[in-house]
Amino acid sequence: MSKKCRFCESLDDVKRVKKRFYVCSACRPAVYAVINSPDVIEQVWPLLQDRAILPQVRRIKIPWRVEMPEELAAKRHRTQDREQNTWYLIVSEHEKQPVELFMSTAGENDYRLQSHIANLTALTRLISLMLRHIFLGEKITIEKVQNQLQKSSRQSLDLPDMVLSVLNKYSSSGKF
Repeated sequence: MSKKCRFCESLDDVKRVKKRFYVCSACRPAVYAVINSPDVIEQVWPLLQDRAILPQVRRIKIPWRVEMPEELAAKRHRTQDREQNTWYLIVSEHEKQPVELFMSTAGENDYRLQSHIANLTALTRLISLMLRHIFLGEKITIEKVQNQLQKSSRQSLDLPDMVLSVLNKYSSSGKF
């Protein structure tokens, strides 16, 4: 019975590596690079890939299937913008890592601020999605991005609604 390469299933020049698995001549350099230079792989991987195939790259534990609790601990930060408007940033944490970001202002009911608040809501929802990806390993899909934009929109043709309209065109055309 001939042995197949564990990674590409090739039958050419297959040899056993580290008494664990069989590897062909084409895949062997990559396997030896991982075995002999894991620090280099850890440094190169995040520069070339956007998924955490090597969780230790970030030196944090990434639980791939974490259930978010109904209630999270949060810290509130008060700040002012250049027009001296007061804003509150609320950062929710899970195991001491930021996983959600919310912002609010005392002027939320001011109709002149509605488009700014919609933009702000979209921004914070998308940042929260990225934080959950980074710290919890939650997969980001186009459907999740579209859902967050839809929840952010406060009126027709505000910025989140316009971005959503464009993304929906790609989604319905199968480009995603």
